[in-house]
Amino acid sequence: MGSIAKVEKLETLNNNTLENTLVLEEIEPFPGYHGGNLPSGYNPTATYLVLKKKVSTIRIMRITQNIHKYFKPGFDGSPAEICINNDIFTCIRLRNFNNYGIIPELQKHYMHEGLKFMKKKKIHGDGIIEIKKHFELEKLGDGIFKDLEDPLMFYLEIPAHLNWSLFIEITTSIKHNLDDLSFDAALGAIYMKEITEVVRIFARDMSIEDLQKIRQKYNEELRKY
Repeated sequence: MGSIAKVEKLETLNNNTLENTLVLEEIEPFPGYHGGNLPSGYNPTATYLVLKKKVSTIRIMRITQNIHKYFKPGFDGSPAEICINNDIFTCIRLRNFNNYGIIPELQKHYMHEGLKFMKKKKIHGDGIIEIKKHFELEKLGDGIFKDLEDPLMFYLEIPAHLNWSLFIEITTSIKHNLDDLSFDAALGAIYMKEITEVVRIFARDMSIEDLQKIRQKYNEELRKY
């Protein structure tokens, strides 16, 4: 288990939602990635069902697990928090679904399980998103892990926890010095017997040598602080 924090552009989804409920959509997924087209069949779409009040991570996970028992269309539902315009929203992040038409149906199931949704409002802007999720990983090398559920996701262990502003500063510096590599980075922590601080890398055709180079740059930058 662990969490990933990232910044995405979000806006209110106006179609395929229950009436007068707030659902947010990522409009430019993986903004740091400027490579070629994503592989055929890769679906980066993510939406966020915004809840009326704060709900515990374990309750959202328990309810989602229960819904999977009787709801046949595939989807991933993860607890998340979004900070946008100084407001903090508790959400359910939906990914890996093929049809926006299932969103109202899913909302109904979550409501039947006892959750209530925030009323619709107009939102458009950058949001800091923290997603709580389960990871299935393969170790590729020292401090380098591959996500077995998503072929374009990798995790690089770093030696210290970073606050968000320092992470952005370091990542911007690294990307300027590695302009031959295109990737999107997010900040994370994964509990593997002990808490492991990581940088999540999203990229196409990323070799182990490229990942080692990026991790080395993060370690070099961190030594400056």
